[in-house]
Amino acid sequence: MASDAVTWHVYVHKLRAWVPTEDTREKAPEEQEPTRPTLILVIRTQTGEFLSHAHGDDERGNVVYDEPTCEEVVEFLSRVAENPKVLNSSKEGDGEGTTAKPTRVAFACTATARALAEKSLEEWDSFDGCKYVNGCRDGVMAKIPSVRDVSFAPVPESVLRDVVRGQIEPQMRPSENDEVWGTQHLPGLMESIDGFTPRFGASLFGAAKAFAECGIRRKLERRRPVKIAYRLMVRDDVTMRLTCFVAFDGTFEDENFGFNVHKTLKDAQVAFEVEHGNEDVEPSLEGQTCMFSSAVETPFEDLDARDAHDWPLVAAEGEVGGVLWPLFFKIALDEESGDNLEISRPAIIELQAFELAMKAVAQLARRDEGFECAPAGENGDLTEVRKPRGPWTIKTSSFAAKGEEEEIEIEVSLPELAEMKANEYL
Repeated sequence: MASDAVTWHVYVHKLRAWVPTEDTREKAPEEQEPTRPTLILVIRTQTGEFLSHAHGDDERGNVVYDEPTCEEVVEFLSRVAENPKVLNSSKEGDGEGTTAKPTRVAFACTATARALAEKSLEEWDSFDGCKYVNGCRDGVMAKIPSVRDVSFAPVPESVLRDVVRGQIEPQMRPSENDEVWGTQHLPGLMESIDGFTPRFGASLFGAAKAFAECGIRRKLERRRPVKIAYRLMVRDDVTMRLTCFVAFDGTFEDENFGFNVHKTLKDAQVAFEVEHGNEDVEPSLEGQTCMFSSAVETPFEDLDARDAHDWPLVAAEGEVGGVLWPLFFKIALDEESGDNLEISRPAIIELQAFELAMKAVAQLARRDEGFECAPAGENGDLTEVRKPRGPWTIKTSSFAAKGEEEEIEIEVSLPELAEMKANEYL
C-alpha cells in the first residue's frame, strides 16, 4: 500500500441502548416511543483517530436516531472529509494528518461486524454482505474524489469490546431512576447456550411464529395440557424417548401470550386447575416459558443475532418495529437457598422441546382432525375439556443437532385430566 494511503474504517452500528424517538423525545415519559440509535464510527486506521464532523449544538453528530440510509452515510462522510473533528481526546492534536482525505473507505455494519474476521483481504474485497459497501460506493467516490477504493472490512474485536461496548453504549443508557425501557436480565441465546447455531435459531423462531399464528385459542382452553412424545437418536444404535406437556396461556390483547413446557402431567395440570379456579391447588412459580414480548424486553444479543441471520418474527401492529419476539426462559428455585427464584435460559435439549412442540401443535391446529377440545360449558363446566383425545402423529424437522437437520416423528395427544383434589396435589 502506498505511503500516502489513508484508510477510513466506517462502522455503522446499532447501539445496544434505547432512547426516545426523535418525534417523541420532548413528550412526557409515558408518551415516548423507543428506538435503538445508530452510531457511525469513523476510524482513521493509520492513527487510531475517531472522526466526526464539526457541528452546532442543534445538529446531530455521529449518533442518529434511526438506521441511516446509504445516502445519509455518504453525506455524513463528506462532511467529515470537509471539516473533520477528532473525538478521542488522546489523539486530538497529534498532528499526524487528521485533515488528510481518505484514499480507501472500508465499511461494516451491525450484522457484519465480525464477518470474515479470520479471512484474507481478498475475501473481504469480494464480500457483499454489508449493504453500505455497494450502496455507498458511487456516492463516496463522487463526493470525496481522493477515494480510490470502497470495500468491506470487519471490526476489530478490541473496538467492539473496549470502545463500543465499554465506552459509548454505557453513556447512552439512562440512569436507573429514569429508565423507562429495559431488557430482561438474560444472556443472548447464541452466547449462552452450547450448541445454539444460526440454523437452529431460524428453526426455533420459525416454530414460535407458526405457533403464534395457528389460531390455538380456537382449538384449546387456556392451559389445557398437550402431551408431546418423540424419540431422539443418541447414537447410531441408541434412541431416547422424551415426553413433555405443553400449553398456551394469555392473549395478545393482554400482552401476556405465551407457550409453557412442563416435565410432568401433574405440573401441567396444576397450572390448568389454577387457571380454571380450582382452589384446592396452588400454582408453582417454576417452569419453562416462551413469552411473546416486545423488542425492549428482549436481550440485545438476540436482537442483533436475528438481524444478522434473518430469523422470522411475529407481526404485531403497534409494537416496536411492528413485531413480537419469542423470549425463552425458565424459572427455578435457587439450589443453595431453596427459596429464591432464578431466571435463566433453557438448555439446547429443552429448547428443542419448544421447537418440536410448537411445530407439532401448529400443524395440528391448522388441520381438521379433531385436535380440539370442546369449550368449557355453562358455569365453567370442564367435563368435555378434561376428556382424552388423540393420539396424532406429526413428522417435522429439528435443527438442534449443531444446526444439522433431522426428521423427527412426534406423537401428540390430549391426556385425560381427572379432577385434582388437594390431597392428590400434596
